[in-house]
Amino acid sequence: MKVLLLDFCVFLKSKVLLALLFFNIALFSQANFKLPANIKHDKIKFKLVNNLIIIPVFVNGVELSFILDTGVGSTIIFSVDNKSSLELKNASKIYLRGLGDNEPVEAIKSVNNELKIGEAVSTNHKIYLVLDESINFSPRMGFPIHGIIGYDFFKDFVLDINYTKKVIKICAPELYTYKKCAKCYKTKLAFRNQKKRPFISAKYLSNTRLIDINLLLDSGSGSSLWLFENKEKGIYVTDNSFRDFLGKGFNGDIYGRKTKIKELHIGNFKLREVTASFPDSIYIQGISLNNRQGSLGGNILRRFNLIVDYPNQRISFKKNSFFEKPFNYNMSGLTIQHAGFIISGDYGDKKNVKNRFYIGLDRIVNKKTYELSNNFVLQPKYEISDVRPDSPADLAGLQKGDIILEINGKKSYHYELSGLNDLFYFEEGKRIRIKIERLGVEIKYEFYLKKVI
Repeated sequence: MKVLLLDFCVFLKSKVLLALLFFNIALFSQANFKLPANIKHDKIKFKLVNNLIIIPVFVNGVELSFILDTGVGSTIIFSVDNKSSLELKNASKIYLRGLGDNEPVEAIKSVNNELKIGEAVSTNHKIYLVLDESINFSPRMGFPIHGIIGYDFFKDFVLDINYTKKVIKICAPELYTYKKCAKCYKTKLAFRNQKKRPFISAKYLSNTRLIDINLLLDSGSGSSLWLFENKEKGIYVTDNSFRDFLGKGFNGDIYGRKTKIKELHIGNFKLREVTASFPDSIYIQGISLNNRQGSLGGNILRRFNLIVDYPNQRISFKKNSFFEKPFNYNMSGLTIQHAGFIISGDYGDKKNVKNRFYIGLDRIVNKKTYELSNNFVLQPKYEISDVRPDSPADLAGLQKGDIILEINGKKSYHYELSGLNDLFYFEEGKRIRIKIERLGVEIKYEFYLKKVI
């Protein structure tokens, strides 16, 4: 039985789920994606959820939803509701170990699989299937997420990623023509860790000076910026910060500090008052800190339209309509996740019932509600999964495990999860009236959003 070492973390850094994923396996995939001979390029529509790119991926003919993640080196599946419906070929059991304090988890390594993304096909693809059902991003997203793919796809194409139109154009590198762009910043990608993970150079404005930093390009992180403390280099958490639960890692919970930095420079582009997370040192012991000071996440990347060119080791940034948006954070202290369904006689907004996905206790339901009879339906249920100590929600008395029934007089199931969390991000001083259920008892609470940084 093999034990493979992972560097794999998931952080709640932006809105509902902030995923910072690293997958570093010392094995090389032999798979290659190719477009049909009669197709020169292809366009793939994606969903932008909590700053993450979600694309449809067909695995041996079964359609799944994957995060497109520049920070991972291998293809991994971690959540399939009915695993028996997914056929994985030439499978063998292994163990995976990642960050955190828990024991290694069981996984399946499978080779010779067929993956299809748009018109691009890989016919000899290696996949890792995590068997631990607790490794599941879907409840935190309110949206089905089955796996992640990164280097295995990026290595074969030039990807033109348009965050505003939510479209990716892929093209074989030998056929791609770069257009002149005076407003673009073009730079080299430096690859490390078996040449699977891309890094770029940036500058970070501390309290005293601009500091050169090397950052992992990590589209699988919904956060803005992840930084490692390095006092010799001048990178450290300021007094204007707060301790927070940063997310659930592959082998346990992750904690650290959140703050804002004055400026981040990417070429000639200058981003101000950028939210940044500093994980405690204990959680990054498995990460090589040589020539690396952190990671650049989706809340920054989405402010640009990108041309990502792994074959030629370069990238182009062009700012888009998201560029000037402020860097907000959760002022309530609540982390909320989807937790199955409740039975209700309220159909809600019938106009928006179709074509929405919610995760059930044991399945995916392709409707906002699942009809039980002429009078009753299943509606999405939301629960509090974490409460930041000394936050407005904590001081009001809210607790982990509370089921949210109403917010500001509106039934919680009338919200999508992302919309529910948006209530906590944008307006300091806003009053939040919340009704919860705890141990079968309904309780009302009230608090006001408050800036900490």
